[in-house]
Amino acid sequence: MAFIQLKHAGFISIPTLSPRLKMMAYLRAGLILTTLLFFFIVVTPFQIIAIRLNLRVAAFGQIALCRALLFLLRVEIDRTGEPSRERPRLIIANHVSWIDILVFGAVEPVCFLAKREVSTWPIIASFAKAQRTVFVDRKRRRSIPGANRAMAERMSEKRSVILFPEATTCDGVLLGKFHSSHIAAARDLLASDPGTDSVFIQPTAIFYSSSHAVWTGDATLLPHLWEILRGAPLRVNVVFGEPLAYERGSDRKSLCLAAKTAIGDLLQVHRTEAGHSLAPVPAPVFEMSHAG
Repeated sequence: MAFIQLKHAGFISIPTLSPRLKMMAYLRAGLILTTLLFFFIVVTPFQIIAIRLNLRVAAFGQIALCRALLFLLRVEIDRTGEPSRERPRLIIANHVSWIDILVFGAVEPVCFLAKREVSTWPIIASFAKAQRTVFVDRKRRRSIPGANRAMAERMSEKRSVILFPEATTCDGVLLGKFHSSHIAAARDLLASDPGTDSVFIQPTAIFYSSSHAVWTGDATLLPHLWEILRGAPLRVNVVFGEPLAYERGSDRKSLCLAAKTAIGDLLQVHRTEAGHSLAPVPAPVFEMSHAG
């Protein structure tokens, strides 16, 4: 009988998928590809037109795609709190996995800040641009001011922008360093719009029912996607905190620290209530072996 050995602090042997479960995983993978192609060919062109015409129906494409993909991935969302209706609004959240993008996109229409490389990915780039994603070259600090101005423009149009200030994914337990550079987008908006007195920054926490959702380090997307497809269903908790006001004269570093503290508190309280483990989980290394 074949086994997969999962190496964390030691070796844990778990049986491979049965033929039926493996077939279902392949089926879901095929449906995901079909869904992406359908939205790419049929929905996204109409969505781009709707965005240019400033039609409210433009939000439908993002929400529908994200919810469809989460359904196929068997990821269920539990939401606590409400997305703030105050505008302009910047969402600050911890970052655990590529699945975070789908989760936030399924809850409400938002714009993302993404690394420049995403703009070159086939199909994915088209979806990102249709959502008016802002791209930044993380290797060039000189690209930050331009990205901040683009974020300020999105927020001035009453669109919520989501920022992952860790600038990378972390283990879902311990928060990484929060970088305040892009919070300056709030300052840029206030500088360009004398009629706006404050930008509302909403701390938001996200965590998962299983460490299998964690996507950190140099892990590649497709192997992790396959592990999600062949693994158990996931539950993700999204907790919206109370908005913080960024006003003229506010210090972005102090506000960044306040947002990190708020997210840490949300994670501690709600993860305990959900009964999820608080122990950090090292990145897994998979090794195939055969026994018997």
